[in-house]
Amino acid sequence: MAPGFPTKKDNQLNILRLLQTGRPGGLTGALYVTCLAGLANAVLIGLINMAAEEAALGEPVGARLMILYVLAFAIYTLANRASLRRANDFLQHRLGDLRLRLADKIRRSELRTLEGLGRGQLYAIVAQETNHLSQNFPLLVAASQSLFLLVFCLFYIATLSLISFLVVSLVTVIALWLFYSRRAALNLAMTSVHAQEGAMLESLTHFTEGFQEIRLNGSKNDALFARYTRIVDDLQSLVVGIGGKWVILLLFSNAFLYGLLGVVIFVLPGFFSGYTDIIYKIAAAAIFCVGPVTAVTSAAPLFSRASIGLGHAFRLEETLDSGIARQPRQQADVPSRFGGFARIDFVGIGFAYRDAEGAQTFSTGPWDLQLQRGERLFLLGGNGSGKSTALKLMCGLYPVESGRILVDGTPVEASAMQAYRELFAGIFPDFHLFDRLHGLEQVAPERVQALIERMELSDKVSYANGRFSTQDLSTGQRKRLAMIVALLEDREIYFFDEWAADQDAHFRAAFYTEILPELKERGKTVVVVTHDDRFWHLSDRSVSLDLGRVMPAGPRAGEA
Repeated sequence: MAPGFPTKKDNQLNILRLLQTGRPGGLTGALYVTCLAGLANAVLIGLINMAAEEAALGEPVGARLMILYVLAFAIYTLANRASLRRANDFLQHRLGDLRLRLADKIRRSELRTLEGLGRGQLYAIVAQETNHLSQNFPLLVAASQSLFLLVFCLFYIATLSLISFLVVSLVTVIALWLFYSRRAALNLAMTSVHAQEGAMLESLTHFTEGFQEIRLNGSKNDALFARYTRIVDDLQSLVVGIGGKWVILLLFSNAFLYGLLGVVIFVLPGFFSGYTDIIYKIAAAAIFCVGPVTAVTSAAPLFSRASIGLGHAFRLEETLDSGIARQPRQQADVPSRFGGFARIDFVGIGFAYRDAEGAQTFSTGPWDLQLQRGERLFLLGGNGSGKSTALKLMCGLYPVESGRILVDGTPVEASAMQAYRELFAGIFPDFHLFDRLHGLEQVAPERVQALIERMELSDKVSYANGRFSTQDLSTGQRKRLAMIVALLEDREIYFFDEWAADQDAHFRAAFYTEILPELKERGKTVVVVTHDDRFWHLSDRSVSLDLGRVMPAGPRAGEA
């Protein structure tokens, strides 16, 4: 079993855990109505037996019995429909609460926590695992009704013959125990299906995200497909193996039917006097017991799959909880408490990347750095020198493992980290471009359109109804669109990580000679990661990084 997967005991309690979390209310009423539906179903069975007995004796079925039958049928139909509706409403509220909790914790998690979760695994849990219970809900509710019907059928048999009730109950309990003891072992095997599905989704994304590369390299294309084929084959083997075992278990219902009838018809009459008078009633009730048992056993794999899926969702929630800093939430319309700063000092900053076993793979620091309000700082260094990591540490996306961040001499505590982050706007190499101006809904469309023209995108993009018309742009054009969003956010510090690398010569020059000076004139602090040595002289100060170490600062513009 893969690390972090729920145990067998956890799997059995996940649906109960779902029902007990979220907004209170609703479950008791749904259970009462479901119980009423099962009771009405059992009454129908009793009335059918009574009518059959009268017919066997040559007596006409009375109007009273017919009226009771119609009344019981009406109660069963209405209660059954109400049970499905109430249970569905209750379940969807619980699943909705779970999805909202997951999304809320994802958005508040630390970046390193999300980076440690595979994208395929994350998508599989949020998009798929929470849906198994929802998709199979009617069958699961029907199985719940069948449990009540089974109990009431046994009570009905008890009114006919206490000895028969004990024997039928014992046979039913033993059969169900044998079924679930074998089924429980399969739950653990089913957890491996989730891991394999996550690996399949992760591998599948390479076909789309790396399409250009694999079309240019046939060997890479074939190797990627071969790996995907192996993953799919392994998944198929897992599912087929589990399915074969389920087939055997599902045959249990037929075996149970004939075994139970054999006991009722061939065994009990030989031991109890007077039994032959009611044997047909007990046999009919026993046959009706088979239906609920079949419904329960048929729903068992759906129940298990849903429970395991919920287990993965709850385990993801626990992982996200461990990566959420306990801090007050910063309101979007409240200025950062650090606004108007004069200086930010980074003292003894240290951080390390680690693999799954905890071994260190790359470290940066300890290093010291200072940001002055309104300066243009260029961050230089070769690939892999730790520039992007330094930016993420400076703006609080990564938690520092050692050292301190001080704003005007005041240390930034963990409880104030979100308020500190509100100082920054950044465009990183792996930036995400939203189609809407989330958090900027009040911005005048004319202002947005003016920036689109400034970025020379008016022939490609327009802004209307709160969203950009398209994102089907080149990388450089997408970065210009991201620049528009960053400028509209109007933060006090801007980080640009190789922003000009994908621009043409014209716009690369405009970035250094127009956009950066304008930001400086507005009092903004700008940190630029760059390899454009032709423009290094335009910085107020430059700092080099080498293997995670900050090298001596370069001179300010005009001082060399």
